[in-house]
Amino acid sequence: MRALLPLFMGVATTLVALCTTITASHAEEKPKLLRDVKTIVTLGDSITQAGADPGGYVWRMQHYLDALYPNEIKIINSGISGHKSTDMSNRFQRDVLDHKPDLVTISVGVNDVWHGFYENHPEGDGPNGVAIDLYRQKVTGMVEAAQAQGIRVVILTATVIHEDLNNKENAKVRTYNQALREIARSHKCEFVNLFGACEKAIRAYRSVGGNAENLLTSDGVHMNPAGNQLMAHVILRGLGISEKSLDSVKSAVKR
Repeated sequence: MRALLPLFMGVATTLVALCTTITASHAEEKPKLLRDVKTIVTLGDSITQAGADPGGYVWRMQHYLDALYPNEIKIINSGISGHKSTDMSNRFQRDVLDHKPDLVTISVGVNDVWHGFYENHPEGDGPNGVAIDLYRQKVTGMVEAAQAQGIRVVILTATVIHEDLNNKENAKVRTYNQALREIARSHKCEFVNLFGACEKAIRAYRSVGGNAENLLTSDGVHMNPAGNQLMAHVILRGLGISEKSLDSVKSAVKR
């Protein structure tokens, strides 16, 4: 029996190596944008702050990443309710740079636009909003501050303001999102079009489900479970993770 032990050990070692090789051959290579990434900061407003709650988009992102790359990537949530580009710029050092992340997602714009429609300003030019030129300046400053420290930047478009895609709020959001697209292009950042994804889903739903109910939001702005799932999925795809990989671990993210 002792004479056979080395043979058994050799066979076991060979099987382990073979299984490891088979697993590795079927595992998808980590996307370029996430290589060497250990820490991600998600900067945003109340949509991001609530996104850390169970079922939220940040919560879902973390669970997808944990399932795909166990113990490799940690997300730090830096969403604060009500914040606009001016607020995020003021706290960017404390809430982003001081964490020394490898990657930051910047989600800003809903409140910059939405708050301008208060105070009897139907055209969205109220004093609580942020004008497009200042918005562009603040977002550009955050992007450049992150890139100066070698942090990868992913710009997320603002999502919808009420699920009426033809309202004045969403017309203005499109203008602000175009500014984000231009900033991303000029600074070579990854650009994730969440508004476009929301728009496609809402239009498809409206064509068969009518206009009575919201599809993605609980109140026209803040995400419901479907909206959070859409955001997480679109962002992760924007980070380069394939549909096949996400599908392979979806059971680990169900809630």
